[in-house]
Amino acid sequence: MGALRVVRGLSFRAGDLPPALFGLLEEFRLIVNKSIRIALREDVRSRVRLQKAAYRDLSEEHRVYKQYIPSAFEVALAVLKVYRKRVRKGKRTTVPFIRRLILKAENQSYRLERATGRLRIPIRRGEHVDLDLHLSEWHRSFLSDPSWGLGSLTVTPGRIVVTVRKGSPMPYEATSAIALDTNEDSLDGVEASGETSRLVTLPFGGLRQVQATHFRRRRRLARKKAHDRRVKRRLLAREGTRERNRVVQRLHRVSKLLITRAKMKRAAIVLEDLALNRAGGRSRKMNRRLSSWPRGEIHRQIKYKAALAGVPIIKVNPAWTSKTCPVCGARRRGRVGQDFVCLRCDWEMNRQINAGMNILKTAIASNEALARAVRFRPAALRDDVVSLLYDLLARPAIAREEPSGVECDADVVR
Repeated sequence: MGALRVVRGLSFRAGDLPPALFGLLEEFRLIVNKSIRIALREDVRSRVRLQKAAYRDLSEEHRVYKQYIPSAFEVALAVLKVYRKRVRKGKRTTVPFIRRLILKAENQSYRLERATGRLRIPIRRGEHVDLDLHLSEWHRSFLSDPSWGLGSLTVTPGRIVVTVRKGSPMPYEATSAIALDTNEDSLDGVEASGETSRLVTLPFGGLRQVQATHFRRRRRLARKKAHDRRVKRRLLAREGTRERNRVVQRLHRVSKLLITRAKMKRAAIVLEDLALNRAGGRSRKMNRRLSSWPRGEIHRQIKYKAALAGVPIIKVNPAWTSKTCPVCGARRRGRVGQDFVCLRCDWEMNRQINAGMNILKTAIASNEALARAVRFRPAALRDDVVSLLYDLLARPAIAREEPSGVECDADVVR
């Protein structure tokens, strides 16, 4: 885990691009599309082979900075990878063609002054353009830190993205553990340290209500604007952006609090290695709920923030976690319901908390260092009250006021 590199994208508004840079974006798009056709014709799948087949002709035909051509090869091969995967699966698809203007450059192809935000992008030999990027405090927190190195640059007509990257520190040796079951409304489980343990929960802040509200709004918009597809697409895209922003903001607060708590307690975070397979046996409504469940996003945030903080992450198999008794090990085959009741030893516990206990037991059984540091006895927690994990820290700042979705529908579809 120490060799893991963490990558972040710093986004800036592009404004009005100079004509020379706008022309460079058109040339880069043309090079990418030509590279796609050459790679398909020659059945090329690696950048080295594509460079041998196309670099000389493209460099003579296009008067651009030569280091942009290998970057165009990477973009073309990434697009073709998705296309070939769809072909193998027998899905309907067409030969890819890049329509959006784009430029991707590696860190040796441009120059950025970290203190002022002055960006120099070469066009061709002896010609370049200079742009002034507006640096916020969030941008300066990365650019002022020399441990963050500059990565690739992506330019589109409306946005400029500069990636920064650095290696993560070595994870510390955990002296405690926070085992959490990932649910639709919260993360629930156990915090264990030495001989003591407690039941904890980390709610998502009404995330399911936010998703349900925006789903109803999108359905209402789709019905009212069914006669105008252009307006309907625009309104639905705006509603989807609002939902994503509200969901991601809540998940960032949860993941930040969890990492802060784990680092303060020198705890390892134990999560399930989740993967939803085929949708057989589930209703259409349940499939829609599970598809909007942001389990992957919350795990992604926890993973990269833990890597930056040096917090160890342990993934366990999620099979039978909510249907196994943590005391005697008996399993239940049928539906469990909200509370798990063991038919052998009469153990009773909330199903989600019960899953967190089994996740912790699995992690202790598979990790010798954690087994030496933590002694877990589920029976001692039978009558304990579940506590909010973030109440043990400083309470976070209240988020800005957000629309509830029940104000005035006329303003939404105006």
